[in-house]
Order: sequence, then structure tokens, then C-alpha cells
Amino acid sequence: MTNTERSTAVGLAGLLVSFCAQASLGIYEQGNGVKAMGMGGVSYVGVDESTVLSANPALAISQGSRFDLGNDLLIVSGGTRIRGNAAGPDEYYDSSGKSLFPIPQLGLTIPIAEHWAFGAAAFAAGIGPDYPRSPYARFAQGQGADVEARSATALNTLKVAGISLALAHEIIPGQSIGLSANLQHTSLSTEGTAPFASMSVAPDFVGNQGQHGGFGVSFTAGWTGTITPWLSGGLSYRSKAWQQRIEQYRGLLPDGGRLELPAIFGGALEARPSESWRLAVEYQHYDYSGSNGFGNTIDLLFAGVPLGAKDGPGFGWRDQNVYKFGFQYLATPQVTLRAGVSYATSLLPRSQTLFNGLAPATPQWNLGVGGTLGLTTNSEVSFVMATTEHNTVRGKDSIPDAFGGGEADIDFKCFNIGISYGRRFGKSRAGAGS
Repeated sequence: MTNTERSTAVGLAGLLVSFCAQASLGIYEQGNGVKAMGMGGVSYVGVDESTVLSANPALAISQGSRFDLGNDLLIVSGGTRIRGNAAGPDEYYDSSGKSLFPIPQLGLTIPIAEHWAFGAAAFAAGIGPDYPRSPYARFAQGQGADVEARSATALNTLKVAGISLALAHEIIPGQSIGLSANLQHTSLSTEGTAPFASMSVAPDFVGNQGQHGGFGVSFTAGWTGTITPWLSGGLSYRSKAWQQRIEQYRGLLPDGGRLELPAIFGGALEARPSESWRLAVEYQHYDYSGSNGFGNTIDLLFAGVPLGAKDGPGFGWRDQNVYKFGFQYLATPQVTLRAGVSYATSLLPRSQTLFNGLAPATPQWNLGVGGTLGLTTNSEVSFVMATTEHNTVRGKDSIPDAFGGGEADIDFKCFNIGISYGRRFGKSRAGAGS
């Protein structure tokens, strides 16, 4: 490793501080890095960008010696509408008390021996609705002045920030495998949930505790390789995270305060019909039902299982399947253009919208465009612009009679714009601008 590479590695480690992602795909962004997001989020195959190692560590072999540094700015809007509820009038509550979320993009790859490579990449996840006026304040009526005061506003700031440490090996020419350890810190700050404290195993730890968290770990195994001279593929499996309990929210989260990131797996194909064109498709599955905090339904609460209990209520998310398509065109030796689209199946059953005002993962479509401009033989600048549709999930049997009945409708939209700088310290085997 050269002195420059050592300095880059140290700088990368120092920059890996906690940050918040307001997600466009569940709790995640639609892709792993600026180039990937410009192609609809395709991250398992072919991308010449070290940030994709958190999706498929086998890609470290094709990167050569390089680092990527950038930022993605998410601009969000959304809210909750309560209608037909006996506890108060029909009303819309805007959740954009905070609407801008910067997300650093960081990655580094280094060949360490013949056919071996090491890499590190930052990753983030999260969600962050912020209600200046809480949709849940109406449910605090009659519970005392203290509960009413702690229910006036609402927010749910989930921050996941971590680093993937990847090791990849080219087992035969054109066929690589990789393994990464994903180390993360997950923190939560929730306000406005005081009306539900009487339905918790730990009423003093349902909300309004400030930002608290714990560490977690998972692993990712991946493969990428050539199938024919013009077709390549990639596969990846990321395990469910083991996560420390967040003790200060043990009255809100199931299993005494545990919120585990789900397992994620899928595959991708990339076709190169010519030197200038690249087409890619990708499938991902998010196993939210395997994590009690995300998958358990609120129906458990009204069946007598309290908040915070073992196997207790969560957000009620379904498993999610995501289908991505992207293309890339090499317009000139210095200019590469990209575009892509992704479609995700709905996370939210209509019966689960009441509490999901705190986790409004409603978008299903995501459209992105991007490009790369070569600055020198070994350096480049990339950009992306992407947007989701403004999607509303209308509740059905979503507010129980004990809270006055009626329905909760939630909506959300996300727009993001990002830029990154990439530099190679050696020839990238994927080719410039890939």
C-alpha cells in the first residue's frame, strides 16, 4: 500500500461518523452509491464504484485501487391524515419538520495480493418523520397534563450508520467471491408516543428519551462473474443483523428494545451488447417479517400483547420485493450517461397505517438519471438525480374502536441529488466510467 492509499484509508475511517438517512426504499436508499442510484439502484453487478461493496463484496476484485467520496442530499415531504375518528376532527398533519437529509458516500478498495482485494464502504439506513403537530395528540385527551404535553409533537428518528469490511477472491479468471463483516450503530429518538404508554410493559420508556442506540453486526456473501462474453451476473446474501437492545426504548420496541435490520438477498444480470452500452436488471428481497421490530403487526397490541414484550408489536411491514432496471451509455471517452427505474412491492398493509405515520415507507416507484465526467485518466466526478412518486396508503380498519375508530392515511415522497468524486490508483478492471 502506498502512502497515499494509507492516508485515504485513515481519512475514510475518520469520516465514518453517525448520520441519518431518510429512505426512499423502506429504510434504505434505492442503491449503494451515486453511480448505482443513477441506474435505478442496480448494485450487485458491474458497477465501478467502491461504495457498492456493502451490497456485493465480490465486486472489490474489479475495482482495482480506488476510493470514492461524495454526498447525497435527500429532500422529503409527507404526512398523516386522520379521518372519521371520534377523538377529533378530520385533519392532515404535515411530517416535514425536518426535510433535508445529507448522506455521505464513502468507499475504498485495495488489491492486497494476486487475485485478492480488500475494501471498506460506508452504509446508512433510517427514517425520520418530524411532526410539528402530532397526529397522536388527540389520543392523549383525558390522560393528564403531562401526557398531553409529551404528545403535542411527534418524531421518529431512526439512524443506522456503519461500515462494511470486505475481502474478495478471484477463484478462477472472471469469477469472484467475497465476504464482508458489516459493523453498524443503530440509534432511535421517538416522541409523541406517550398516549400508548399504558399499553406497554415499561410505560416510562415508550418515548421522549432522546437519541439512544446500540451496536450491531451482520455479514454479506457475494459472487460476481462472467457468464458469456457479453453477459455477467452477481448474487448477494446479507444476513439479518444481530443488534444490541436500545434499553431507553424497551417499552416501545419488541423484545425489550431490539430493532434488527432485515436479511437482504438477490441477484443481477448485466448485458454489454456493445462497447458503448450496458443494460442491467436486478432483483432484491427484504425479509422484514424475520425482524420482530419491523414485521410484527400492531394487531398484537389490541390482542393483549403489550408494547416492548417478547415477540411484541412492531411496524407490521410486509416482506418487500424490488425489481430494478438500468442502462448506461458511453457518449464520449470522458462522458457516461445513466438512467434507471425500480419498482418495489408495498411494505404497508392498509390495516397498519396508524403507527406507520412514524415510519411512512409508502413509495414504490423510483426514477433516476445520472452521469460521470472523466477529469483525468484516473479521476472522475459522478452525479445522480432521482425521485419517488408521491404515494399514499389509505388506511382500512386502521384505528381500533378503543381509540375512536376511523382511518389513518399516510403519504410520502423523496427526491435526492448526489455527487461523488472517484479516483483510481491503478487500472480498474471494469474500465473507465463503468
